[in-house]
Amino acid sequence: MTDQGATREASLTQQAYAALRTRIVTCELPPGSSLTERGLARSTPYGLTPIRRALARLDRDGLVITLPRAGYVVSPLDAQEVSELVEAWDLIGPELVRLGLERLSDVQAQELAGLLSEWSPPDTDGEYQLEAVLRFSELSMRVFQVLAIASANRWLRSAFDQLSDQMSRLWVTLLKGREVPEQLQQLINRWNRHIAGRQPDEIAEHLPQLIKDSGRAARDLFQDLATTPGAHNAVREVAGTSPTT
Repeated sequence: MTDQGATREASLTQQAYAALRTRIVTCELPPGSSLTERGLARSTPYGLTPIRRALARLDRDGLVITLPRAGYVVSPLDAQEVSELVEAWDLIGPELVRLGLERLSDVQAQELAGLLSEWSPPDTDGEYQLEAVLRFSELSMRVFQVLAIASANRWLRSAFDQLSDQMSRLWVTLLKGREVPEQLQQLINRWNRHIAGRQPDEIAEHLPQLIKDSGRAARDLFQDLATTPGAHNAVREVAGTSPTT
């Protein structure tokens, strides 16, 4: 293969990875969806080799599970997975925020202020539509990403990077088409005040309650789905579309 051909294939692999990751994180490909290399190659413009390499990378990220000689499955997001995810974020999130705010540079503070000016639940008729959910989730992760970088702790940042995709899937699944939690705007307003005032202890104090409330709602949702007839289809309806085969 020529250098030009290798560069093009690497570019296609990166594009395939980015496209599939977005579809998984936004739950367009819901938890538990079955995937095959050939099915994805037929339905996307990337080709078999870039798809195969993208799936291998997604496996390393923990977003898909490789099934030998049987294709792939989007990593499950059931009640047990949610419980463990919330538990991990409860341990990591408050300290990441505290350190990030303490070590925030002026440039990072300006970036954070810009994100926070947009970071607000949209004005809806009581339910989040998918586009609004995706935007809110994206801004949430970007806010935490700035704080993770500002923390100057590579282990905390690495842990956040591993958790962020799964947290995005959880937020999308929890909020899409559902009533907006009444306390969410109040919590975000409180966040804005504490972050703007560089008050790390205050924000770290309130974050665990937000995590616990979100985790309780998520666990209840997934437990309800698991005990409801046709729950497999219900998860797809809540989270997105049918799988790619």
